[in-house]
Amino acid sequence: MIRKTLLVLITLAFIVSCDNDIDIIAEWKDIPVVYGVLNAQDSVHYVKLNKAFLGQGNVMSMAQEFDSLYYDQEDVGLRLVEYRRIAGQYIETKSIEMEPTDEFLKPLEGIFSAPDQIIYKSDASLNNERYYSAQVYDKSVDTVIASNLIPIDVLSPLQIIKPNPASALNLVPNGNYPITVEWSPLEGADLYELKIRFHYVEQQIANLSDTVHKYIDWNFPYRLPTSSISSESISLDAEQFLNFLAVNIDENPNVYRQVKGMQFTQTTLSHACMDITLMAAGQNLSTYILLNQNSNSIVVDRLEYSNIDNGIGVLSSRSFNVLEGIKINNFSNDEIAFNEITKHLNFAYFEFDFDDGVDTLYVN
Repeated sequence: MIRKTLLVLITLAFIVSCDNDIDIIAEWKDIPVVYGVLNAQDSVHYVKLNKAFLGQGNVMSMAQEFDSLYYDQEDVGLRLVEYRRIAGQYIETKSIEMEPTDEFLKPLEGIFSAPDQIIYKSDASLNNERYYSAQVYDKSVDTVIASNLIPIDVLSPLQIIKPNPASALNLVPNGNYPITVEWSPLEGADLYELKIRFHYVEQQIANLSDTVHKYIDWNFPYRLPTSSISSESISLDAEQFLNFLAVNIDENPNVYRQVKGMQFTQTTLSHACMDITLMAAGQNLSTYILLNQNSNSIVVDRLEYSNIDNGIGVLSSRSFNVLEGIKINNFSNDEIAFNEITKHLNFAYFEFDFDDGVDTLYVN
């Protein structure tokens, strides 16, 4: 979600004489804070606009005041400006006024004013062959207060090539068929992120009608683009998958578990239990993510990245694609039930024939 930033401007001075009186609070200056991630596939676009503040007194108390964080909507506006690029020059094609909305409530936890907050929105269509700037402007004189001087490009829709949703994956250790998530490289994308959501069902052994549907997310490390012009890919290791289940699902001898989405034909069993989400991040969002990701270094200070001139924040773009209901084959399900890594989780295995149908069995 959009990061909210509190910027306290302080002038530091060494007192060289006890007779010197120094006012450490500089003259007030307005600092716009802008965060937005645009996606041409979205039907509604949101940009966060608030302000940094400086004042006498306790900044923690001031942070609880709504007016300390947000502009008067009668005085200050926010718009997206669309450009086309010709011979290296940006030519404005249209202006999109963003309207303030209070439809999103902020959690009460934290030091900032809550639950009310202002987000700016527009349902205008964005063109991934155009470029965009966010402009904070003074409504009385129509002058720009802050903006990203270099317009950003909006990423094209992301296309996943593999896996094929019609085929069941064979996530068995030492299997003969390597499993990969493969996609077409996206111009302007500087970072990719893959997430696989695994769905399962949990039943209380003492009361099998007490059923809960659950899921866990397998998040992969950020992936930088390679030099490939044909495709990008990430391999799925079956043993890593089993270890992921073992680490993220608690052992509980009082429950039975089943992989969700069993599909039975006359010859095969499969289980539509996975959703694959792939996200591509534009240049500025990629830089922001990489600078703020966790580090093993003892140095905790991080650069404050911004592409907003006369303000702080990030305007960038992203694209994503989701494949829902990806199947694993029944050999993969058996591996979850029987493998030493995961057998303690009490997942079911299934036996079937033409006459009796499917039987649900458990190892323990």
